[in-house]
Amino acid sequence: MKRTRRFGSWAIGSAIIATVLAAGGGMASADTTGSSTADTNAISSSGAGSEAGGQSPMGSDVLGQTVATPSVIDVSNTYPTIGERVTYSASGLVPKQTYRLLWEAFQGTWDVDGNTFVGESFTPFVKVLGTVTADANGQVHGVLRIPTGYGDIHQIGLADASGIVAAQGSVTVKPSFTISRTRESEGGFFTIRVQGIGYGAYSSAYEVLYDNHLMGNIAAVTTNGTAVFQVRAEGIGSHWIEIAPCSIGSPYLNEQQSPYSWKPTFSIPVTVTKGHPVDVKDSIPAPSISTGNHLIASPGHGIVGSTFTLTGQGLPANESLTLEWSNTVGNHVTAAGYHSAQTVLGHVTTSSTGTFTVKIPVPVNVGGPPHTVEAVDAAGTIVGTTTYQIYPSLVSAPKVVKAGQVFTIHLQGGGPDTYDNCYSVLYDNSSIGYACGFNTNGDMQIHIRATGGPGIHYIDLYPTIQQGNQKVPNLYVLPLLTYKLDHPGEAQPAFHLVIDVKS
Repeated sequence: MKRTRRFGSWAIGSAIIATVLAAGGGMASADTTGSSTADTNAISSSGAGSEAGGQSPMGSDVLGQTVATPSVIDVSNTYPTIGERVTYSASGLVPKQTYRLLWEAFQGTWDVDGNTFVGESFTPFVKVLGTVTADANGQVHGVLRIPTGYGDIHQIGLADASGIVAAQGSVTVKPSFTISRTRESEGGFFTIRVQGIGYGAYSSAYEVLYDNHLMGNIAAVTTNGTAVFQVRAEGIGSHWIEIAPCSIGSPYLNEQQSPYSWKPTFSIPVTVTKGHPVDVKDSIPAPSISTGNHLIASPGHGIVGSTFTLTGQGLPANESLTLEWSNTVGNHVTAAGYHSAQTVLGHVTTSSTGTFTVKIPVPVNVGGPPHTVEAVDAAGTIVGTTTYQIYPSLVSAPKVVKAGQVFTIHLQGGGPDTYDNCYSVLYDNSSIGYACGFNTNGDMQIHIRATGGPGIHYIDLYPTIQQGNQKVPNLYVLPLLTYKLDHPGEAQPAFHLVIDVKS
């Protein structure tokens, strides 16, 4: 089963992220050769008109059927970045004939099969960027602005009115980045935007380091090649954020000697100033009602320990019913595996008009996909259904600990799937491990030792992917820093905590 995961940003920096994804406005470019600008999807050329960018389904060939010997499209820069203007030319065309400029684009999805993460997939399609008319000598000279999208190799072509491709070429789009600011008070966040992340197995993921400490992965599978993420401002003074290519779970430190030597590594100097750091926790989506068959849950989602109102209507009159929901129990690593189970939520008796209303506390159960809530009569017949979804939540975490002490951070609501059952943990922007709650009904009690000396320290807990069928790129168990906008599982919050270590 293929699913494309798309969901809105969470509370932390949501306004910033929405803004930079939309237009990149208000962000200072930290890469002068690759600074991004808004994509107009247009071309300019002597004697040529332009048309609104459109797209058409892919045929068996990337750009379509070609003439017997297509002309070559030459470009001024074969390794451009998003928004860069590239001149192109072609000859041997029909004089005075108008051609459509074709661009090979892609649609990315996260593929899952039930509880299993399958991997990334990218489907090509053809995008029309505009039109251009050959001169009296059958030559074309124009300017192409690289459209927003994925990096890596893109075919370009010139097609006549019947769709036959008369000239073709290619460019390899390199990533570029911008950063919101390079000075931030301690405990705040640097917001970074990377455009042109690729669609290939060896170009679709990058990893982030903070002062040579590995933080996690970034991806742009369902965000059209653009990754937006945040890095905690940790430690007063000067620091380096680096964004490096990766494919097998670790930064590739000599990419310039690889077969993909065009992929850049970005090094960003930043400064952290004195501040007043506080805990920052993503909020879950606003309450909404889940309406099913004869049952209504209000709200239709929440966290363990909260309550919701379940209303029944149109049911048999004066009937005793058992209320329960579906649950998944077990694990992904032992022979026992996992299986479906039912959790009893309570019992009700309907009124003479076949209705009931009851408040139900949310039990300790897994989060992830919504639970199916059922009303079952004495004969075992399901007479009503709706859904309720549990989101992960922070139960407890200490504010002050002693140096060397082992302390516990308690989460609930972890999911049952390999793409929503784990959280990955950073200590002072350094990855230290992960926790999984599937085997314990979504409950995670994470033990961490207080290190680094007296003072303020930071614990960040991020959604991740535990395991899956995909081998390259390896995205497993490290924080997925782009979780807000690009993650294969259900929307999950992150938790950014501050602890004071005392001597």
